[in-house]
Amino acid sequence: MQKKLVPDVIKECRCLTILPDKTVHQAAALMTNENIGALVVVKGTRIVGIITERDLMRKVVAVGLEPDATLVKDVMTPNPDTVTGDMLSGQALDMMVEKGYRHLPIVDEDQKPIGMVSVRDLYQAVQAGLAEDLHACEAYVHGEDGYGIGA
Repeated sequence: MQKKLVPDVIKECRCLTILPDKTVHQAAALMTNENIGALVVVKGTRIVGIITERDLMRKVVAVGLEPDATLVKDVMTPNPDTVTGDMLSGQALDMMVEKGYRHLPIVDEDQKPIGMVSVRDLYQAVQAGLAEDLHACEAYVHGEDGYGIGA
């Protein structure tokens, strides 16, 4: 069963943001404190980028940049793809697999960030959907509630 991103997959819709002129040390500290893997980079209410753990590892740590001297805008991924809350989980997962993403910002009708979906969120939704489908098939085969071939 396909589920919508909001509210079926993302129960608590929150989106942590950071300004492009903050340091990557500040971004890493915020991600660590909030136990998340990505932040949406905003100017005002407009999304200008995304910064992820992968960005920090590949663009800062691996090349020896100083986290306190490197700005988010210098290592973020600019103009990220986004999804809306009514997108189906399978569609978002397909997009993430196709493009190699681990996080996608969720936006409202005004393109303002309202949440973040991760591949982990989608995996859990798909797993739950498969369990529901399996239960329905077993109920059909075994004739639960008087229906199916086992009745």
